[in-house]
Amino acid sequence: GAVDLLGYPLSSVASAGGDTPPLPDNSGTGRRVVYSRAGQRVWAVDENEVVIRSWLVSGSKYNNELPGTHEVYSRSEMSTAWNGKAWLPQMIRWLRTDIGHIGFHAIPLHREDDSAYQTEDELGQRLSGGCQRQANADAAFLWDFAQVGTKVVVV
Repeated sequence: GAVDLLGYPLSSVASAGGDTPPLPDNSGTGRRVVYSRAGQRVWAVDENEVVIRSWLVSGSKYNNELPGTHEVYSRSEMSTAWNGKAWLPQMIRWLRTDIGHIGFHAIPLHREDDSAYQTEDELGQRLSGGCQRQANADAAFLWDFAQVGTKVVVV
């Protein structure tokens, strides 16, 4: 039943308020999403530098998320993986690559049977090909928070 500072439900791997880990050094200013590759953690920060919530993700096994400041450039309620084998719910794209896009999305589902690629308990481990997999509650929050144009800082 726990919620973040905007009233969105927290997943089992999310925190808000005083329970939120500190932002990484050199993680930008203003309203933004911060992604720590080393910590496999994301923060949503408002325009007053208040952390709304933070949560664990499963990012890339290949370390192909480029550090720096990026911007959300497209979104899809449902997308597919570059190889066509997975559904990617609530896809929020922030990086173009040679084979497709990298972004935030809910835990992917196998196209053949809609089973999940991983559990919420496995978030925090590098398990994806490039994107940042999120618990459904965190993906729903970020879907509302990260509109096209939102800054994404990768450290």
